[in-house]
Amino acid sequence: MSHWNYRVIQKRVQSAEDIVYQIHEVYYSEDGGIDGWTESPVMPLGESEYELREDIRHFLEAFRRPILEEKKDNGKDILREIPCESKINSGHYFEFMDRASIAVDYIYQFLGSHPLIKKEKQLKELYAKAESALSDLYQAAGQLEFDKTKKR
Repeated sequence: MSHWNYRVIQKRVQSAEDIVYQIHEVYYSEDGGIDGWTESPVMPLGESEYELREDIRHFLEAFRRPILEEKKDNGKDILREIPCESKINSGHYFEFMDRASIAVDYIYQFLGSHPLIKKEKQLKELYAKAESALSDLYQAAGQLEFDKTKKR
């Protein structure tokens, strides 16, 4: 096995009508295919407050990946990606732009004004890239909304 990460897995329980979503460890082979996963869902865990917080951060990363569905294929349990069916409407672009704007303000307040940013050139340069990337996200969402409005 080459690596693992946390993934959201959709399972049918008790009857075909009951669906639950759980976080599992999923293991991958060298070629990137799914090699296995934990039978039971996992919980955040750490031997310190910091480790617990980092584990929760990794749990949250699972929501950025496609949800996996546990299925039977020729009597064998398999996982397959569920296609994302989220409908995008024009309000999503403005919501995203609002969140990006808040994120820029947030990193400015908590990182951009930190004394290390003023003192350490490397940190200052990396901070500028992060702030610029968030601004680019804001601009890209605005451009997508503008392009969609123009086509209507």
